[in-house]
Amino acid sequence: MQKYYLGLNIGTNSVGWAVTDENYNLCKFGGKRMWGIRLFDGAQTAEERRLNRSNRRRLSRQKQRIDLLQELFAKEIAKVDPTFFIRLNESRLYMEDKSTGAKFPLFADPGYTDKEYYKEYPTIYHLRQELIKNPESHDIRLVYLACHHILKNRGHFLINGSFSNLKNLSFVCREMLDAFNELSKYQLMISDIDALEKILSDRKQQKSAKVKELVQIFECGPREDKSDAKICKGILSNLCKFLVGAKGNITRLFDTDFDEMETSSFSFGDSKYEDSLLPSLEENYPDYANVIQKIKAMYDWSVLVEIMAGENYLSFAKVNAYKKHKENLSILKSLMKKYCTPDVYQRFFYKTDEKSNYGNYIGAIHNNGHSYTMKKCDEETFYKSLSKILDKLVVQKTDQNTLEILKKEAENQTLLPLARTKANGVIPNQIHIQELRAILDNAKTYLPFLNEADEYGTIAEKIIRIAKFKIPYYAGPLSTRHKEQGANTWIVRKQEGRIYPWNFEEMVDLEQSNNEFIRRMTNKCTYLIGEDVLPKNSLLYSKFMVLNELNNLKIRGHKISVELKQELYKELFCKKAKVTGKALLVYLKKKDAELSLEDISGFDADFKSSLSIYIDFKNHILREQIDDGKYQSIVENIIKWKTIFDADSKMIEKMIAREYPNMFSSEQIKKICRLKCRGWGNFSSRFLNGIQGENTETKECFTIIEALWKTNYNLMQLLSKQFTFKDAIDCINADKVGKIDKVTYENTVKDLVVSPANKRAIWQTVQITEEIKKVMKCEPEKIFVEMARGGEKEKKRTISRKERLLKLYMDYKDENRDWIKEIESRDEQDFTNRKLYLYYTQIGRCMYSGEEISLEELMQKNSKWDKDHIYPQSKIKDDSLDNLVLARKDINNNKSNKLLSTGIQDKMKKYWKMLLQHGFISKKKYDRLIRTEDFSDEELSGFIARQIVETRQSSKAVAELLDRLNEHTEIVYVKAGLVSDFRHDNNLLKSRRINDYHNAKDAFLNIVVGNVYNAKFTANPRNWIKKNRNTNYSIRRVFDYTVKRGSTIVWQGVKDGGHSIDAIKKTMARNDILYTERTYCEQGELFNATLIKKGNPNAIGLKKGLDPMKYGGYSSPKTSAFAFIEFDGKKGRQNHLVEIPVYIANIAARQPEYIKNHLEEKKGYQNVIVKKYPIQKNALIKLDGYPARLRGANEKSITLKNAVQLVLKPEYHETIRNVEKYLEYIDKDESVSKAARFSHTELDKLYDELCFKAENSIYKKRPASQAATLKNGQKTFLAITNLKEKAQVINNIITMFRCDATTTTNLKTIGGSANAGGMQVNKNTLTSQKVVLVHQSITGLFGTEEELLNKKESDFSGSFFSYKNSFLFSCL
Repeated sequence: MQKYYLGLNIGTNSVGWAVTDENYNLCKFGGKRMWGIRLFDGAQTAEERRLNRSNRRRLSRQKQRIDLLQELFAKEIAKVDPTFFIRLNESRLYMEDKSTGAKFPLFADPGYTDKEYYKEYPTIYHLRQELIKNPESHDIRLVYLACHHILKNRGHFLINGSFSNLKNLSFVCREMLDAFNELSKYQLMISDIDALEKILSDRKQQKSAKVKELVQIFECGPREDKSDAKICKGILSNLCKFLVGAKGNITRLFDTDFDEMETSSFSFGDSKYEDSLLPSLEENYPDYANVIQKIKAMYDWSVLVEIMAGENYLSFAKVNAYKKHKENLSILKSLMKKYCTPDVYQRFFYKTDEKSNYGNYIGAIHNNGHSYTMKKCDEETFYKSLSKILDKLVVQKTDQNTLEILKKEAENQTLLPLARTKANGVIPNQIHIQELRAILDNAKTYLPFLNEADEYGTIAEKIIRIAKFKIPYYAGPLSTRHKEQGANTWIVRKQEGRIYPWNFEEMVDLEQSNNEFIRRMTNKCTYLIGEDVLPKNSLLYSKFMVLNELNNLKIRGHKISVELKQELYKELFCKKAKVTGKALLVYLKKKDAELSLEDISGFDADFKSSLSIYIDFKNHILREQIDDGKYQSIVENIIKWKTIFDADSKMIEKMIAREYPNMFSSEQIKKICRLKCRGWGNFSSRFLNGIQGENTETKECFTIIEALWKTNYNLMQLLSKQFTFKDAIDCINADKVGKIDKVTYENTVKDLVVSPANKRAIWQTVQITEEIKKVMKCEPEKIFVEMARGGEKEKKRTISRKERLLKLYMDYKDENRDWIKEIESRDEQDFTNRKLYLYYTQIGRCMYSGEEISLEELMQKNSKWDKDHIYPQSKIKDDSLDNLVLARKDINNNKSNKLLSTGIQDKMKKYWKMLLQHGFISKKKYDRLIRTEDFSDEELSGFIARQIVETRQSSKAVAELLDRLNEHTEIVYVKAGLVSDFRHDNNLLKSRRINDYHNAKDAFLNIVVGNVYNAKFTANPRNWIKKNRNTNYSIRRVFDYTVKRGSTIVWQGVKDGGHSIDAIKKTMARNDILYTERTYCEQGELFNATLIKKGNPNAIGLKKGLDPMKYGGYSSPKTSAFAFIEFDGKKGRQNHLVEIPVYIANIAARQPEYIKNHLEEKKGYQNVIVKKYPIQKNALIKLDGYPARLRGANEKSITLKNAVQLVLKPEYHETIRNVEKYLEYIDKDESVSKAARFSHTELDKLYDELCFKAENSIYKKRPASQAATLKNGQKTFLAITNLKEKAQVINNIITMFRCDATTTTNLKTIGGSANAGGMQVNKNTLTSQKVVLVHQSITGLFGTEEELLNKKESDFSGSFFSYKNSFLFSCL
């Protein structure tokens, strides 16, 4: 058996692979070189599906409430109006489809119909008001309609407590202040709660005026210096902006950067807030999201006060709003009719094609007895539009006052108030319940059935319970139908039967359901398989977090002693809920009066971790008992419950009473319920305190938490080769997982804790690896793995470099130079140039000499100024701005591969300190500049480990899985940066735009680069450093010299006369790469979710029996797969390739003949024979020899995508790379005139080559070939003088050659179509060509071809069996 290496390059939508021998020669099988690419669509998260499911459940539960209400009223209403509920339920139907034949849905009494009803009660709120105010007898149907409306729109459940709590601002305000003060080192206080209530309730004042007043009644501290004062000012200003509904900035509110957020400025009224900003906050910054929601609760209070307008009942307030709207409208119409032109008046009140007129505001136009539905606009847009009209009015003196009142109300957005607005979302359930009680209390006097009772209460009480009932989150979905099949349900029932709001606790075992919920909610440990993680606020986890951070602390570049570390832990962290840098300095100055904040390093401005929960328990609940071992496990359990149940005080009380009866007083339990515990850690209790590890040098043994206490190592250092913790972890995990007997998705990938995108990529990787093992008949010697950063959100810079510089220079005064004006005059993109950005962060001076740098000279070639790495490149690969400075070249050269000399440090330290204090450089950069001690072995080995050890969870998951599947194989991580550097250093640059072959070539380079690094530094960099510390090594120049593993040469470096690179370049020049794509049967969404209007004959009915021509329906049914069929056509028996929708495939899974029926009954085919099914989506076919993939279909045609990878000569690669970069740069900022790194001549040559490819290669057979367009447009192209326009044409042409889902491109510039190249083939002409279905194995090493037109009739049940087998893979 041949020894071989396997290289893998794993992305979120591709896997590149390569197989070589030990000398980097590609292995062969069946005449094919063994390297290839596997492409697939990236898997999506379940977020959208979860949202849709939540909406379905919400609507379903709403319907269930209405059904229950109808059940309670049915008997009595039937006595008065037997068809009442039938009419209601058929209200959407056309007259001819109704079973009752009644015209009106509500009332069909002689003399009283819907017309009379709406005259008496113009809105439902008029009816609700009447039923509250008037205790006299009313029609039972009116009472039902009021209850129906309340149950349908019952408000939110976000606020706990009674109705009085809702009206009490101090209750809401206290919760907000507690949440903020718990999180921030700056503490908020309020001096006058009554003034706060008055300001927030005032609708006549502008928001900016309110902010000024609010700032005066809030206090923020401490303000120990100017910096604190500035931060406190920003906190107060932005808090008050949020409170009044204006746009605030969370970065300034919390004095923290929010890098994961798309923006840090927003208002609660922004549509983006609920849709994207809040979810992003909750995912990335849950603690801050909680505070923001508490602030929003105060804003919501003010909105609620405005809605209630001093009334005790919502309906009274809404009726008043209706009256005001009516009065305002009358005055506005009168004024506009008098002073506006007829055209302006008509357009504002009656035109249906406007975007922000009155009809857009209310959602309809009423004109000449007809009503027309209008697309609604938001209130702000309407008021702006109205204000513009009012501002232009010139009125007589008698109307001036009226006009001013209208203008003021429009400005304050109180004119023409609506009953239905998005502000209604702030109305809590308690307000509706109060109204429902009042209605039912009156109704009980004249509707005796409401007082009828059983063991669960009266009918009236049941109605209230329906309105109040909310399924506890820990109970989850009530249906257990699919529980055994792994459905997302965990409820435990006491007995079978129907669950009602009034028998819920009798039917459901809440405690057992709760236990199941806890089990499901607890995440698993990052390192130990199957172990539950600890809550973030756990005593043990908090201790770990503090010690892990504290063990990085340094004073004047030296690590603190273990004794001092333990002292700081006891005296600071055990006593202060938030330890700041200033608090640490004050404590340390007792020992060293000369110490300054700049001398302390190893942490950010303040410590991120704390023992706040420990302090809360010690100071307010258990006192000294907290340190008693007896209470440790009790407190840990309570913290776990608090983390799971959060604000559910009743559940916390229940759990404490059950588990620890009589141990806590009622006062202690109240205090426990007020504690804030949120989020989960990454590690389990066993990981931190249950694994013994040994220091291989001192032979000392301890657990991880003991090691953190007794040493100054952090967790990453404890998991290095110096300790045996990692070996112990591997042994524990190996015992748990055991051997994988059969490679299936369920056995390998399903339970990995990685994103869906990574799961799909890993499963593709596993299948590729298994197939290669079968081909090679043994496991690889080594597998080299590189995994792209996928399934993770890309970090966005929330503040641009230009903005940051402007902000810095606002606080920096220089009388000799106007820095701000200079920076403002530059384009945003200029600051992507690192030299320029560093120049401004150094205030234009050399970092090592202090000399003024000539900006003009700096930007020239061969300047005497250059970038330098503070920590030398030979020792650490760090090109971040924190490791870069601008300095004179000669000083840089003298520095060589060492740290800065003490001479430079003594001279420049004062200047560096000034830059630090003004924010121009970070603390990390400052610490590097002033460092005096040489690197330790531990640090040097750590620098190397960064290059060869992967820390990301997804990479570790795939490596561990491959290790389990390949017992005799060494798994080697390869960092993407290493391969990128190798490509750059050896002029092997890639272009992702040309084709996808770069994935396979990267996999090949992973073998080369990974093997050389593995041989050079071994798997234990610490041992290597001990042996080679004093050699003049460089981790950036590994490939310059020969590298050996023992006596075996693994790389022949050019500086040692070797030529390994020549063979690598020769292989990299090849393009005989295998190419396959994932094929699948689509599942999930049945149709496009957007409904289409009535009248479309192709629409699919909303429900059985609803004619889409009358009621509209669904469009665009999603295609699951394809079928090749034979049928009776106009010219005898014909063949078609037809799409099978998902909803049909789902039925066919149970009834195989349904596909034939569907095609004959719905599609009009006659005497159908299904010859091949399923042909999966993305399947490879050849049309007259041209490879393409099946993507979709419509009534007339099949949509394909290209399956021929473009290959160009190397000379064109650089041109395309430069075109791609240029267009990307220009798109970001049109005003920037960046010099292009290509010429007209180069683009002309490239066009000529692409034209030749389209005309003379396999591409001439491409469906919708644009060869003629390219040829005919060549003169036009050559005549283009604008370089950007020419580059765009080239980029568009390449789109047609790509193997992407998008096959169309814009060729209008050269005389073609704006949608040129779309690969659609008519179903009738498709089968007139030679159609071959190509079956490929996952690597492409195996394959067969099947000519569809010559296919004999097959047994459909057999075909269906293959469909079921394919069903699993459709979701992977």
